Amino acid sequence: MDMMVVPKPIFRPSKEVAAYYLSFQIGNALIEEGKSYTLDLMSNLSLFDFIDDLGLDVITMGKELFVPASDILLAADIKSHCKVDCSQIVLMLNKRTMLTQDNLDRVIRHRQDGFKIAFFNYTTIEAINSFLPHIDYLFCHNDTDVLMPAIRYLKSNSLTTKVIATKVDQAQTFDRVSLFGLNYFAGSFYKVPVKSRTNTVTPLQVNYLQLLNQVNNDDFEFESFTKTIQRDTALTIQFLKMVNSSHVRSNKITSLRHAAALIGQIEIKRWITTAVASSLSQEKPGEITRLSLLRAKFCESISGLFEMAVHSENLFLMGMFSVLDVILDMSIEQALDLVFVPEPVKIALTGGSNDFTMIYEFMKEYEHGDWTEISRTALMRGMDIKDIYDAYYETLAWYGRLINMSVDEDEINDDE
Repeated sequence: MDMMVVPKPIFRPSKEVAAYYLSFQIGNALIEEGKSYTLDLMSNLSLFDFIDDLGLDVITMGKELFVPASDILLAADIKSHCKVDCSQIVLMLNKRTMLTQDNLDRVIRHRQDGFKIAFFNYTTIEAINSFLPHIDYLFCHNDTDVLMPAIRYLKSNSLTTKVIATKVDQAQTFDRVSLFGLNYFAGSFYKVPVKSRTNTVTPLQVNYLQLLNQVNNDDFEFESFTKTIQRDTALTIQFLKMVNSSHVRSNKITSLRHAAALIGQIEIKRWITTAVASSLSQEKPGEITRLSLLRAKFCESISGLFEMAVHSENLFLMGMFSVLDVILDMSIEQALDLVFVPEPVKIALTGGSNDFTMIYEFMKEYEHGDWTEISRTALMRGMDIKDIYDAYYETLAWYGRLINMSVDEDEINDDE
């Protein structure tokens, strides 16, 4: 597709993900600005092709998905185009939505079809008064002068609309906004490390970090791998899941050592890095694990667009380790000192400048939905928007395959 799209999380007070909302761009943002049509003139039905192709189990892990809805999309028969459960889709209006009776009637009809409705980036709450009885969610900036009037207005009018605080980008902001009794938060606060004074790691984290160093070192010994993971049942189970979902599944696997031989050293190194990074972040919001995996795969997937496919393995590591500071609650410099990291990766992650940095910055801009910067890079490097879309689509599909792995219980004890 000639489109770029990324799902962003919406959190509960527990920092568990409640839903995701889509940020997207049709075509190159810098080129589209010069054309006669704008985003408002598009039906956005291509987003439903994206949703239908991947499925909510992959995009949101079965949670609700907020989808931007232009005026033309509101006028369309959305239900006939939506192949997923309509009750899991929230149509997201914005300040460009025409507040006409026709659009109000369409909102009511879509709710009757099972969709929920949200309003994002509205002008004033009084201006959308007629829509509010039919609005399930209202996005509000975290500023007290914006949040409190909205909460009071909804309460005084006996409206059940749920408020989602936006731009919650720091831990302190999350703590402050939580005092208002809100149930939903959107922002990048979960990506920010909470630096402790001691900067210590737990004994379990030390074990995992040592394992990371072992497999990512140049003198990694293939034969020692099975002995290492046999000491951790959880890692054994995860490894067998990976083997079962791979192309070698048709082979009769007789032991962990046999499975390791079939997979090969490169895949083992990648798998153990993925599994251990996931285990390290168990005490963090679940979105951190998802973020590290998506970053790793996306950095690898776009390597060819930057003519750096030969470095795809290290780019995967770069994406994976980019949240190590958040996992360990320390600076990225301190975190990287605890693990073996190739020098180009370390330079990029600590603010230096090299070829890896270009991909690292591009990945973060895409994740943030900064379509202007992504489009500028695409124009400068001659990238096709479809190739960028394909890279991210494959990233999500890979993640979906990863989380849907299965394993037979009787294989867990095969350790010889």
